[in-house]
Amino acid sequence: MPFSYIEHKGKKILFIDYTKCKSIDEMIKLLEDVRREYEKSSGKFLALNDFTGTYGSTDFMNRAAKHKDFFDEKTLKTAVLGITGIKKILLNGYNAFVKNKQIPFNTKTEALDYLVS
Repeated sequence: MPFSYIEHKGKKILFIDYTKCKSIDEMIKLLEDVRREYEKSSGKFLALNDFTGTYGSTDFMNRAAKHKDFFDEKTLKTAVLGITGIKKILLNGYNAFVKNKQIPFNTKTEALDYLVS
């Protein structure tokens, strides 16, 4: 499954794995699947997105921006992996308009430690 729950230092984290997406359409579908997962819960989420090896896309970022208020409301913290090149520019643009900034990390361990701190 492209998203799953992992536990780190006693806290539950939603891990969203975009690395297996072969197209922007698959990435958008996964984003929408995650949105539906958020809708099922009344609680707030710690989230880790892995974009390693994926494409930077304005279509994907526009879809994410469409749901920014919803994700802001339902997320405590978000960490991201695999942010290089054009993805850095797109992430900076997205972060300029959201309360819950997505913080990039180089390693999964660093990201997980940030989320539970």
